[in-house]
Amino acid sequence: MTVSNLRDLAVLTIKTPAEASRVLLGMDIPREALWTGLALVAVLNGLLFTLSNLLVPGPSPLPEIFLVPALYTVVVAGGLVLTVYALFWTGRFMGGTGSLDDIMLTILWLQGLRVALMVVVIVLILTVPVLSALLVFAASIYGLYILLHFIDQAHRLNSLAKSAGVLVASMAAIVLGLTLLISLFGGPISGLSAYV
Repeated sequence: MTVSNLRDLAVLTIKTPAEASRVLLGMDIPREALWTGLALVAVLNGLLFTLSNLLVPGPSPLPEIFLVPALYTVVVAGGLVLTVYALFWTGRFMGGTGSLDDIMLTILWLQGLRVALMVVVIVLILTVPVLSALLVFAASIYGLYILLHFIDQAHRLNSLAKSAGVLVASMAAIVLGLTLLISLFGGPISGLSAYV
């Protein structure tokens, strides 16, 4: 199936995630453009996070250090890079054949959709707050289902159970890696101990 524009691909992603993933992976996008796209969605995440804090001020679940927009953007960018490499290597370890570009394109597209969702959520917070909470909850659950299909297609696993294994192993690897980094740099960062 061919998709004429990004809106059609977004709708296809919601309706038939596996098919949308195949269409997306069939696109020939240079790696430099993928890295640029990941940097762009990190910046957009930072801007929208800052905007939501300005429009709806209140206590944040994040440590105070992450409320600095530039630092938040760097953390998001680092998290995206870690996620790409974790999904790539754990997928390969579990028999997947996806390339780094396939995984990067998958994460870039899903993060792009997340940015669009954040815009809708901010509008709803200002107009219908209850609906915004329901949308976030539904998107979190259904987003996981979409992610499993995209991992499955990117790594050609032919099994949602295997893609779930890749996702769990990737998250475990990220947590382990971050724990090791924190311990190497002298224990918990100031202000983080209350959240661990």
